[in-house]
Amino acid sequence: MPHLPVGVTLFFTLSGYLLYRPIATALLQNRPLPDVRRYLRHRALRIFPAYWVILTAVAVVVPAAITGSNGLGRLVGDPAALLANAALLQNHFPRSLDTGIGPAWSLAVELGFYLLLPLLAVLAAVCYRRTRTVAGGILALLTPVLAMLLVGATAKAAGQWLLPPGTGAGHDILVRNFLSYADLFAPGMGLAVAHTAIVHSSLRLPRWWNHVVAVALLTTVITVVMLDDRGLLWKWGLTNPYQRLTALACALLLALVVLPQRDGAHRTSLVRVLEWRPLVASGMASYSLFLWHEPVIRRLEAQGLTSAGTAGFLSNLLLVVVAAGGLSALTYLYVERPALRRKNRRPQTQLSPWNTVLLWFARRRIWAGFALRRARIEATTPER
Repeated sequence: MPHLPVGVTLFFTLSGYLLYRPIATALLQNRPLPDVRRYLRHRALRIFPAYWVILTAVAVVVPAAITGSNGLGRLVGDPAALLANAALLQNHFPRSLDTGIGPAWSLAVELGFYLLLPLLAVLAAVCYRRTRTVAGGILALLTPVLAMLLVGATAKAAGQWLLPPGTGAGHDILVRNFLSYADLFAPGMGLAVAHTAIVHSSLRLPRWWNHVVAVALLTTVITVVMLDDRGLLWKWGLTNPYQRLTALACALLLALVVLPQRDGAHRTSLVRVLEWRPLVASGMASYSLFLWHEPVIRRLEAQGLTSAGTAGFLSNLLLVVVAAGGLSALTYLYVERPALRRKNRRPQTQLSPWNTVLLWFARRRIWAGFALRRARIEATTPER
């Protein structure tokens, strides 16, 4: 199953689409950009509570985390690596590289996109406000998409020429850095622009667009699988298009789900399959499952509870589904969902230091007035 890691690419494509779409919508509707503080608060509530709980469980309580020697254990003996993992900065330091929760390296890449997105929004706004036509505005919204493609290509070139493989930790850090994966967010961002233009602008798709997208998706998948399985893509070195083609395939698949149909039907066959209740339930807890499953597999293997062979694969899969699925359900119910509910709460208004001082004096004067009035009343009221 060599192509299952494409799920990480789908993860990046989805993020590019979901997070860039509000920015494109706000600009096309001439509304202010989304509030940066609110956006960062929502992102923090989405990823950190569950991640910290699971990291504590596998790296502090139970020895199920990856240590610096690629073994299994706790990270309490290496506080620097533990702190780097807690801050999702493990990809940036040689000591913490490939430690903690294995799949969390992609979450660290995701965090880089979260932090860069406000700057991309400013770039889109500056370009958009210089345009005078609808077509020019749509092209302006694609400027951050092109910037992400350029950043990803530049980082990949640096990983081949400036810090080639075998040069040490510098190369390893660069290839795990957000910059090397920036171009994988671009197809999702481009789809967000297309979706926004269709819904809020004059852009219209022909009736047969979904058939063309489906054929393009099938052709891309078959081409990538055939070329990659024969080892042809990897012979192209720097120009290896495997990740870019798989990101394109992910964007095409996502387009079949999110783009509006010309006949007004919103629930296609694909959408109805994705709305199947078991899939929806697993999707709700998928973030926790993403973090739990690899430590669970490593721990089960260390305890000798896994089996070999085809039958062993099936029994292992069932065991991991039960163990990781149960833990993920608990984490979602008692950690993720309460944190997500806080996203809808309005944060209290933050006062400047000067206004805080004025408010303190105002309250003192009010309470002093109340005290003086009460004293006057008591002085004029006869004793009972």
